Amino acid sequence: MEKESATPKSDYGDFVLDAIFAVDTQGICVSVTGACERIFGYTAEEMVGKCMLDMVHPDDLGRTLQSIDRVMTGYLQRYFENRYIRKDGKVAYISWSATWSEDHQLRIGVARDITERKYDDHQLVARELLPEGPSYWQLSASPRRLIAPDGAIIALSHQDHIVLLTLMTGGESVTRRAIVEALGEDFLEYDQRRLDTQMRRLRNKVKEVCSTPLPVSTLRSVGYRFYEATKILR
Repeated sequence: MEKESATPKSDYGDFVLDAIFAVDTQGICVSVTGACERIFGYTAEEMVGKCMLDMVHPDDLGRTLQSIDRVMTGYLQRYFENRYIRKDGKVAYISWSATWSEDHQLRIGVARDITERKYDDHQLVARELLPEGPSYWQLSASPRRLIAPDGAIIALSHQDHIVLLTLMTGGESVTRRAIVEALGEDFLEYDQRRLDTQMRRLRNKVKEVCSTPLPVSTLRSVGYRFYEATKILR
């Protein structure tokens, strides 16, 4: 006698973490598979025909549109985070990876609900808790993260945090030597290309999740400058 499967095939969907969407050039969902109902509260049948932007949290709409524009030009988007309004009215934090299929004229996106992780890691930043008045970039040491003026959160490595802390506290200009020594390295023996790579990686990390580019300018033959208002969180 054939042994009965421990888990019926019809129940496999309960274990799928992601929902995979195909969206046309007008932003209309044409197909969805995976954990659609668990993430958004809508069945797959209810999602097909909906404009995805209609469900985006209003405060995240601007940078979501910017992300879509990048994807439509061929950019492979990874780990873009925004908020959606579920069918029950609750807010879900979603992490997206997306790409554009020229052959099919469809944007393919993979969505994962990260709301629980946000709460567990104390990463949620309510807009009413953001500084009033001037827009601040906030740097937190515990947990290590950069908070953009629009509330977007960028997780940082230990090295990322040191570099940004040095830039934010260094005044109008921060020399390459100051950054290298803050990293605990010997400036004369340090390969300068490593610092260039570090800055490029930081800029790309911010670009993936934030509507505003990292406000760091390169000062030729000197170093760098963080040119917007900052706040250091301990």
